[in-house]
Amino acid sequence: MIETVGDVEFETRTVGPLVLTTPFLQSLGISEIVDRLCPVAEQADMGYGVVAELVVQGRLTEPQALYDMVDWAERYDIAALYDDLAEASQLNDDRLGRMLDAIYDQRAVIWGELIGRAARTYELELSRLHADTMPLKFAGLFAQQPEADEGVARLEPGYNPQGEWVQQLKLFALAAGDGGLPVWFDALSGGEGDSPNYVPQFEAFCQHAQLASLLPLEEVIVLGDRKMPTQENQLAWLRLGVGYIGPTMMQSHHHQTLQELFSTGQEWTDLPYIAQRDAGQQKAEGTIYQGVGHTVTLTDPETGDEYPVRHLYIRSSALAQRAEKRRQAEMRAIETEIQRIQGLVNKYDYKTAEIIAQRVQKKAFKKRPAQRYFEIKVVEHPDQPEAPFELLYTVEHEQAAQAADLDGVYLLVAGGSATALDDASLLQEWKGQYKVEHCFRLTNQLFLVGPIFLKTPRRIISLIFLIMVGCLIAGLIERQVRRVLAERQEPIHGLMPEGRDHLRPTVPRILKAFAHYSVVHLRGKDGRLLGRQFATLDPVQQQILDVLGLPDPAQLFARPATACRPPRGQGAC
Repeated sequence: MIETVGDVEFETRTVGPLVLTTPFLQSLGISEIVDRLCPVAEQADMGYGVVAELVVQGRLTEPQALYDMVDWAERYDIAALYDDLAEASQLNDDRLGRMLDAIYDQRAVIWGELIGRAARTYELELSRLHADTMPLKFAGLFAQQPEADEGVARLEPGYNPQGEWVQQLKLFALAAGDGGLPVWFDALSGGEGDSPNYVPQFEAFCQHAQLASLLPLEEVIVLGDRKMPTQENQLAWLRLGVGYIGPTMMQSHHHQTLQELFSTGQEWTDLPYIAQRDAGQQKAEGTIYQGVGHTVTLTDPETGDEYPVRHLYIRSSALAQRAEKRRQAEMRAIETEIQRIQGLVNKYDYKTAEIIAQRVQKKAFKKRPAQRYFEIKVVEHPDQPEAPFELLYTVEHEQAAQAADLDGVYLLVAGGSATALDDASLLQEWKGQYKVEHCFRLTNQLFLVGPIFLKTPRRIISLIFLIMVGCLIAGLIERQVRRVLAERQEPIHGLMPEGRDHLRPTVPRILKAFAHYSVVHLRGKDGRLLGRQFATLDPVQQQILDVLGLPDPAQLFARPATACRPPRGQGAC
């Protein structure tokens, strides 16, 4: 908004969450790192570092397609806040594309330096690392992906978790147990499997972040889902001296082992874990977790070394109840349908044993797991030519009862330093796996913009890199706020509507508090900047800055007040 009073033009521009994000980006030095590792030609008027930083700023403040960066820079008057930028038009498509090309080959090195600085500056705890993957879908055919681009992840068609057949890449991430911050990521081809990537990705993280300089690797425990603890991966972790925890598929021999443990006198033992959703509930109302475990030996076929591995069987009362309800509902549905088919035997086209059996399979069983408890038999009575067939069935109630004993049971495996944990601590550690999901939610909710109008996988992966830098900054802001509030045991008053303030605000809510924060520029007729006045912070904004220990906006964006800006539609001053 522009107003004119006499010879002075008052121009109001949005600053928004830049008040929060800029100090964190400066503390990590992304601009300096990119400029050092990705130098530009001598005649260039601006380095790639500030361009990369501004793309991250755009994602943190107002996510939009890259072709709108000039418009974003105009609205936020970025040129008045960043000395390196003379005018918004410098953030054009060509410059952004060259920047994405430049950082592709150096992205792992850049990320490693960023995480190293973040760990030291903000004292990140990296002894717990949660691993997982997430599909990223894209619009377009991407038929011209270079075949010779070896090592570059490719967009490939496949089904995502929503069942959509889409072009996709796969995002691998390691998130720190401390705040769920992304500490490592990589883009994988859309059709690539998860299991073979866990160990190489961890080794790449160790190399580029120089993890061994931050803490002994023996103290690290990697946690993942059921795709992680394959036997090959377990051996790899053990050879590295790294601990791990993850669930594995329950096979028949695991069921047999569990029965053997019970036969030796072991029993389910209550594990004192309370899920966040159950906090404040009576014990009888919340989920009850029980465990029984033993230690097995895993032998390295290459060296003959033997490693102890803990197997902990967990029984969740909530999972058991859901499994029991599902099984009973399926059994009732199957039995009802079989009885209906019994009434149709010898009528219509139900006049052969094959047709009758097929209808039971198609109409009653329908690939329902509970069909294993039913046995059907089509009996032919030659002495009854008018109604020769009869459909009989039996229900294996004893088998169903045995299955109920294993309802809600899953198996956790733990190796390395994780074997020293007691059963309750082991479960507690693995339950923190939701933290990597928090990292993915930030990626989806705050930063991804679709469709992405980039034509090469290299540029797409470079953009994903900058998006993950944004996730890191957002995560650091949220983590720092929550840590200080927990120490003070006092919330930010007025941040949440209707007085629902608490000690764990989310970063979207924190950033939203600054959404309309602005600055007024005072310019003369010749476009010269005479001065500027930042808006007075409201009580919520002031509390947030105090909690984070950040400077006043006027101090943060201090620069000489003699800068010249030509009036719109005119040339230089």
